Formats: sequence, C-alpha cells, structure tokens
Amino acid sequence: MMTRETTSLEATLSSFQEADELLMVRLMDGDRQAFDRLYERYETRIRTFVHRFVGDWEAALDLTQEVFLKVYRNPSAFDPRGRFLTWIFAVARNASIDYLRLKRLPVSASVGSEDDEDDRAVDIPTPRQESPERGLLLRELREKIHEVLARLSTKLREVFILCAVQGLSYEEASEIIGCPVKTVSSRLSRARDQFFQSFQSYLDEGVTERRP
Repeated sequence: MMTRETTSLEATLSSFQEADELLMVRLMDGDRQAFDRLYERYETRIRTFVHRFVGDWEAALDLTQEVFLKVYRNPSAFDPRGRFLTWIFAVARNASIDYLRLKRLPVSASVGSEDDEDDRAVDIPTPRQESPERGLLLRELREKIHEVLARLSTKLREVFILCAVQGLSYEEASEIIGCPVKTVSSRLSRARDQFFQSFQSYLDEGVTERRP
C-alpha cells in the first residue's frame, strides 16, 4: 500500500528529474529525450534573444540551431554545478557576438518579425479581434520599439533584452555577460532611460500629428 509519504517522495523525485541540470547529466549519458525536453523549454527564448541581438531573422534561426547543436554535441561543456539557464544564454550570446564580428555588422535589433510569438516578447498585448486601424497601430508600435532598441549600444541592449524582455534577474544577467551585478544594474538603468526617452519622443510626435 502506497503511503502519503511515499507519494510525496515520488513527487519530489519526479520534480528533481525535470530539472534542467539533471537533464543535462542525462544528455551526457546519451539520453536523446533529455535533449528534446531542453529544446522544447528553451528554443523559443533563445531564438527571441538572438533575434533581438543580431537583428536578422534568418540569422537568428541559424544561430539558434547552432546553439542547440553545441548543447547536443558537447554536453560535457556544461558544469552540472552551475545553472543551465545562464549557461545556454551565455552560449547564445557568444554565438551572436561571433556572428556580428564575422559579418562586421552593427549590432541592431530588427524592425519586424516573421513570428507572432517573437513579437509577443515585446509585451504588446494583441486582442483576439481587432480593427484594421488598431492592427496598424500595434504594428507601428512594434516597429518603433525595435527601432528604439536598435539605437542602444551593444552593452546596453544586451542587458535590456536579458532583463526587460527575457525577465532574467540582475544576478543571472551578470553571470551570462560576465560582469558585476552593479554593472548590470547601471547599464539597465541607462538602457531604460534611453529607451523610454526615445519612445516618449515618438509618442509626443504622434500626438502632435493627430492634433487638428
């Protein structure tokens, strides 16, 4: 007969088995299903991050696949004592920086997206039913947000994307970027100031244009 304590223990063990870090250990032992679970959990987030960082949709797709190929082919590069989330974001960040250096492109955010889920990362709610006028306005807002992001420097944009878009903590961003938490806090404050100043200018211009 299964006791309440046994049920609780099994539930706890099941929860531990779902941890990213344990899935990576299983992947190190050749468990393909462990990789599939990690891919399902993180593919969208990594793709969104890379897209915002490099500013090219097709490149973001390729780089995301490159990131997960690295995870699959060399799982031992991950230290199980660390956190998988910060590790894979660091891998994605490094891949993005290498791509931009190779292409010698300015680090800029895209002004459009071919993926609705990616657009939602900007956090503009889209009603289920909307008028054509409202749809155009939302599209304009998304494009302006991406345009404002493109004006931020590389260092400011990466902390803005990690913390304001991805919702990571200062500590997590610090680990990913490799800088002190105070530096992350300072950069994010400057990024927010520049972002909202630029966006407020756009809103003010819009109000002026709509006045009779």
